[in-house]
Amino acid sequence: MHRRTRRPALTLTAVAAVAALAACSGSPGPAEGGGGSDAAGEPVELRLAWWGADARHAVTQEVIDLFEAEYPHITVVGDFSDWGGYWDRLATATAGGDMPDVMQMDGQYLATYADRGALMDLGAAEGFSAGDIDEAALAAGEIDGALYGVVNAVNSWAVVTNRTLIEAAGLEMPDDTTWTWDDLAELSVAVTQADVDGAVGLQDYALTQGTIDQFARQQGEDLWTADGELGVSEETLVAYWELALELLESGALPSAAAQTEALGVTQDQSFTATNRAAFGFWWSNQLGALQATSGQDLVLLRPPLDDDGDRGIWYRPSQFWSASASTDHPEEAALLVDFLVNSEAAGEVLLAERGTPANVTVREAVRPLLAEADQAIAEYLDSIADELDGVATLPPAGSADFENTLRRYTSEVYFGSTTPQEAAPAFIAEVQNMLG
Repeated sequence: MHRRTRRPALTLTAVAAVAALAACSGSPGPAEGGGGSDAAGEPVELRLAWWGADARHAVTQEVIDLFEAEYPHITVVGDFSDWGGYWDRLATATAGGDMPDVMQMDGQYLATYADRGALMDLGAAEGFSAGDIDEAALAAGEIDGALYGVVNAVNSWAVVTNRTLIEAAGLEMPDDTTWTWDDLAELSVAVTQADVDGAVGLQDYALTQGTIDQFARQQGEDLWTADGELGVSEETLVAYWELALELLESGALPSAAAQTEALGVTQDQSFTATNRAAFGFWWSNQLGALQATSGQDLVLLRPPLDDDGDRGIWYRPSQFWSASASTDHPEEAALLVDFLVNSEAAGEVLLAERGTPANVTVREAVRPLLAEADQAIAEYLDSIADELDGVATLPPAGSADFENTLRRYTSEVYFGSTTPQEAAPAFIAEVQNMLG
């Protein structure tokens, strides 16, 4: 199989149609005479929009206060709501020509707004500097060479490992810089056989989008192609499910019934959180919540290498900051984005509320202030920086049900109602139909 040596530049595909935005005949261009108020000192008002809970609202307002103190001529008006209401309001405001100057943006919607001409190219804007933002993370907000979203925080795929269980089973922690799938399988079987309070080795496998994404990258493929198609080959899917069956049949995994039943439980009831599995694949930013429920010593390990030494991991942006292409004050809007992601003072207020800072200098500055689990996450992200396989490719429109479809086919393979060889072409056909 052809194996790439360098992942191509990212082209994001529009996802999740926004009805009110689609109804708009086009976004207006940047206003004439915008910017320049820093030199003139003339009063400027910006609107900053975000979604979240009360804790996020409080720390974001603190950062606004810091920004206004540094730029006394700029007033920032906060505009916030919950997740669902946020997107309805943003679509309506954009269609009506009243888009916020700066807004929190999710990867699910970034390409949709950018393709409509609603977002500013921050890479070309006066007032914003990419500075010390991790290059791999920064590229996730680029579309056709323009920077429409600046990532404010990142996470990555990891193996959350219960050191307490490993040691109780009389085993040693693996060296995650060199371990392979065979090593993970052998350790998982050993944990299951040790029968420490009924714990198994590995929580589950092949039932989540993260696992197929990583596995495909190790085969030199992308889960999604640049033009919004499924990029995983039939050959890779067969190998993926064959690995899952090997883990299941060896005792590394719990039974098929136990795995599929666990899909319906909340995170705090998972095998990892309840100390019933030594290893589990999770996003790195989930460590804190898992640790709090577990009460045992959970650590982040790199996912295993394949036989060719490929790890297949990447930075996944948690959220972006974007600016309106129609703002009357483009330079001031860019200054606000710059402050939100590049200011150490802002970072010391926000800490890890939105995730681990993407700016590596800010990340290092706030590290001593972070909770223990957040410090561990930051250290993990730093440790894998030289091993990243390109940037996160956002899922295309029509793919919302992808993971449920993957789980259904994996369950059928687990229960023996189909084989990997039969499931692979059927799965590909169903996903292609899903994407239209």
